[in-house]
Amino acid sequence: MNTDQSNTMILHSNGTIGYWVDFRNSLVEGSCYFIPYKDRTIELLKNYSVEASQEKVINIANSYAMKYLVQYNAELDSYKAIGNVTLISDDGELIIISVQDMDFSISNENYDIRNIRMNDWVTIEIKGLTLWDEGIF
Repeated sequence: MNTDQSNTMILHSNGTIGYWVDFRNSLVEGSCYFIPYKDRTIELLKNYSVEASQEKVINIANSYAMKYLVQYNAELDSYKAIGNVTLISDDGELIIISVQDMDFSISNENYDIRNIRMNDWVTIEIKGLTLWDEGIF
């Protein structure tokens, strides 16, 4: 992730302190909430290694497209992503969807994932993308 703007620190609804930033990676540019590692100050235009999560899953469905995609919808402040299922927990309650270099965890609490299988290509729509700084220098 390469950060582009904003150094106004805010308290996120999940209780973490971070920044709203514009970012870009190999697939997409958009806005997200960025959580710095151990409260360090972020530097503009610096590359960070991050883990992705989402505030809410809006939709999930099988996809006929078998190509990684992430699209930011500025009007809805949401993201559409296409990736494949790389992990299903033993109890079937959690799946990991890999979208090239981003992984999204989705649980049955958030959305019905019972019909999703390993290696399926799926489309997900998410709200509230959060990037967690891994602290790699």
